[in-house]
Amino acid sequence: MIERNKTNVALDGLFEQFLNLISEARRVPLVDKIMVDENDLLNIIDDLKEAIPREIKSANQVLEEQKNIVNKAYADADRIVQQAKDEAERIVSVAQAEADAKVQQEEIVKQANVAAEDIKANALRYQEETKTAADDYALQVKQDSLQYAEDMLAYLSGNLTSALKGLEENKVNVENEMQNLKLPAVAEESPVQEAPEEE
Repeated sequence: MIERNKTNVALDGLFEQFLNLISEARRVPLVDKIMVDENDLLNIIDDLKEAIPREIKSANQVLEEQKNIVNKAYADADRIVQQAKDEAERIVSVAQAEADAKVQQEEIVKQANVAAEDIKANALRYQEETKTAADDYALQVKQDSLQYAEDMLAYLSGNLTSALKGLEENKVNVENEMQNLKLPAVAEESPVQEAPEEE
């Protein structure tokens, strides 16, 4: 039996002995078979039986150690991450509070500026609308006044024309009457017929 500290090295040696045993074995003529020494083969198998459990145990120990190392690393990483997260949250919270205060101040100034701009814009718009309305009203009054004057002049012109025509007719009538008064009155005499005598 072999005693080695590193079982993986022992396994490598045993497999190499096994391969050498097969490669050095005598071949049986006419068949695809080989002949090996039974004792040599049994010795290698016994060594493998011993080495494999040790290898498995060693591998399990290595895996367990790796698992512990990994678990510890995860625990340390989780702790570090949590500390970093807590610190980041604290920094963010402080920064957020400062930013909120600054934003609130800026928002108040911004709202005041917006309100001032709105008031100014409304005043300018009201001024423009008032001026436009006044101009429109003045124009409308002017147009209405001109239209009224035009209508009145047309009306008066029509009435004056009718009045002048009436006056002209009255003048002609008066002249005719005056002419008639100046003419001598001639009475037409009609012949008087004598009535026949009665017998």
